[in-house]
Amino acid sequence: MRNLKRSVVSVVTVAMALLGSQSGAEPTLERRSDASAVIQEAQQMLESERIRTRTEQAEAWKLNERDWERYETLMEGPRGIWSPNLDPITALGVEARSPEERRRYAELLVEVERARTERELAFQRAYDKAWQRLYSDEMPVNEFTLRPRSAFHFADEGSLQARLTVYVAVEACERCDSTVSELIAQGAQMDIFVLDTGGDDAVIRDWARRVDVPAARVRARDITLNHGEPNLEQGITVGSLPQVYPR
Repeated sequence: MRNLKRSVVSVVTVAMALLGSQSGAEPTLERRSDASAVIQEAQQMLESERIRTRTEQAEAWKLNERDWERYETLMEGPRGIWSPNLDPITALGVEARSPEERRRYAELLVEVERARTERELAFQRAYDKAWQRLYSDEMPVNEFTLRPRSAFHFADEGSLQARLTVYVAVEACERCDSTVSELIAQGAQMDIFVLDTGGDDAVIRDWARRVDVPAARVRARDITLNHGEPNLEQGITVGSLPQVYPR
């Protein structure tokens, strides 16, 4: 219904613009004998634009137009409420109508995710080289987020190692320091999220030096240092630290 209302408003807007281009006077639909023809032309223009946009969106996800139409229909229903930001391929796969359809979308998602991961890894490698070239003496600190960059760490060509997600605090948390030191001694690969930094990179770097986080492992992305923030829904609060989760 919202889309329908927007379409009606858009048709009127385009129609008024067309009428205005045909006359120097202030356009009104009542004053024009050919208003119906103009509205029809506006509808055709909008429909053409809608089809073009849908085709481009479908192609971006390697879907056909029939797939995209079904995706739009699904997101207008309960799936759109349950998972408002779900990508088109996953939405179609979750709501697949047959095992064959489910398998098709699963294979397509693997292809799309593989291509995305390759692009992101290529940029990550370029970023790491740039950091080492410009700030070789400093440990990189990631953006302010609770979400690690990647669920896996590429230790060497073709191998994957599971990582740990570690939540800590700088102030009044001796167990945080000892836990991180123990994990470092074990050679764990991890994404460390510090909750009480106030967004200040220097706070994280001072803490990392205090607990002897190896700068070489941080520069190699074997360990990442991140700003974090409490999340009550996930049970992540300053008073509950440290918390360690396998990825």
